[in-house]
Amino acid sequence: MTRLALAALLLSLALGCGEAATRFAPETPNSAPKPGAPLPAQPSEELSRRKVIYNAAIDLAVERLSDAAASLDNLVKQHHGLLAESEISSNPHAPRTATWRLRVPVDRFADFVSQVTKLGEPLRNKTGSEDITDKYFDFQVRIENKKVQVERLQKIIKEQTGKISELLEAERELNRVTTELEQLKGTVNLWDNQVALATVNITMHERREPVVADSRSFASSVSVTFRSSVENLLAFLQAVALVLVAIAPWAPLIALLVGGVWLVGRRTLQRAVTRAPGGKPTV
Repeated sequence: MTRLALAALLLSLALGCGEAATRFAPETPNSAPKPGAPLPAQPSEELSRRKVIYNAAIDLAVERLSDAAASLDNLVKQHHGLLAESEISSNPHAPRTATWRLRVPVDRFADFVSQVTKLGEPLRNKTGSEDITDKYFDFQVRIENKKVQVERLQKIIKEQTGKISELLEAERELNRVTTELEQLKGTVNLWDNQVALATVNITMHERREPVVADSRSFASSVSVTFRSSVENLLAFLQAVALVLVAIAPWAPLIALLVGGVWLVGRRTLQRAVTRAPGGKPTV
C-alpha cells in the first residue's frame, strides 16, 4: 500500500511539473516562413515580456564638487531615482572624490545617463545590459512546479493514516520543497527589482587647482623673513614668561637658600681676612 501511494505521489508531481512547463513555455510558430516572404512583425507583448537588467558606470572630472553634487541630486529627484549609497573622500594633498550608487527607473535610464555626463568632463561612460529572460521564466516554471509539490504534499500529510515514520518523511520533504520555493521566489523578486530600476555608479573627481609658481621679489622675501623672525622672538618671550610663572611659587624658598649661602660665605671670608700670615690670628 505504501509503495502504491509513493508511486501515485511521484506520478502526480511529474504531471504537475509538465503542466507548469507547458503553461510557461514560449509559443512557437506552426511553420517557418517561406523563402522571400516578409517576416512577421514582432508583437509588442513579447518585447514587454523580456527581462533586461541595465547598468552604467560614469566617471567625471568637475570644477567644483559641491556644485556638481547638488546638480546630481536635482537630476535624481527629477528622474524619480533612489540613492543607494554615497561617499565623499578628501585628502589635503589630493583633490576630493565622491561616489554614488543610484537606482533609476528603467524608462528614464537613457535620459538620466545623458544628463549626468553633462555635469563635467566624462572620463569614462560605460553602459551595459543583461538579458535574463530565459533564466527568469525558467525560474517561474520551477516556482509553479514547487507550488504543485507543496500542495500535494500538504494533501498527503493531511490524509495520511499510515505509519508515523511515513508522516515524518512527508513533512521533511514538505519543508525541503518549501525552502526551495522561497529561495526561488527571493531570486525572482530580486530580478524584478533590478529590471525595474537600473543601477548607475557615478564617480566625480574635483580638479586640482593649478600650482602658481613662486615669483616673490627680494623685498617680499625680506618681509616674510622678518615677520617669521618676529614670530619666533615672540614665541621665545612667551616661553620665558611661562618659565617665570612656573618659578614664582618657589621664589621665597629660593631667596632663603640664596640668602643663607651668601651669609655663610661672608662669614667664612671675614675669618680668613682676620687671620695673620702663617695661620695665627692678629691682635
